Amino acid sequence: MKRLMILCSLILLVRQADAQTNYYLSPVKVDSMVSVSLPKDVVKYDTLGQKTLSGNGTYGSMLVIKVANPKSKPVKNESGLDEVFNNYINNLQKSLPDADVLNPHDTVIGKLKARDFILQVDSGSGVQSRHIALVYTKDVTYTFEYLYDDYRKELADGEAKAFFGSIKVSDDLTTASQYIIVSPGFFTPLIQLIMAALILAIIIGVIVILRRKPEFG
Repeated sequence: MKRLMILCSLILLVRQADAQTNYYLSPVKVDSMVSVSLPKDVVKYDTLGQKTLSGNGTYGSMLVIKVANPKSKPVKNESGLDEVFNNYINNLQKSLPDADVLNPHDTVIGKLKARDFILQVDSGSGVQSRHIALVYTKDVTYTFEYLYDDYRKELADGEAKAFFGSIKVSDDLTTASQYIIVSPGFFTPLIQLIMAALILAIIIGVIVILRRKPEFG
């Protein structure tokens, strides 16, 4: 009997460790370009212009929203992209005036620039936090949210990292997919090669001209 109890305890410990490591998340395609890992009991809604996926994890709930962007307002440059991120956060705060925005910062998901922040609100029964990663492209906007009660933060951290770390974006999506003007930078390898070729051509031209110059004496 004692051995059986020890064996059962070991099995429970292994299952608990496995749950803390994997959180029972499975890869799900948001579309052909983006995927993320969600609980197996994921609920999907697909309406005109918007797709929603949600599921309850061990310590918090996860939500993914894909919304089509209006075609009449393309983002022209990186500053315009920052404005999109800022407007999203400002509108979110207006809808939840008692909420606080914590640690807003830029991050990278795949080759895309994204905005990461936490929206914290006291619901009356305790503080709740929504960790949000916002990804904008010319065609659609993706939001990835992890909602948890703040008193469970230490337990939820691992599951949140597993969720956000599982976001996969196609290599075909780059900053060129986010705004119109993409500055390659003055000193990229291609620019350096072109500059070197131009300088070499100028040097050769000067040498040829000097050699052809008639001598007087």
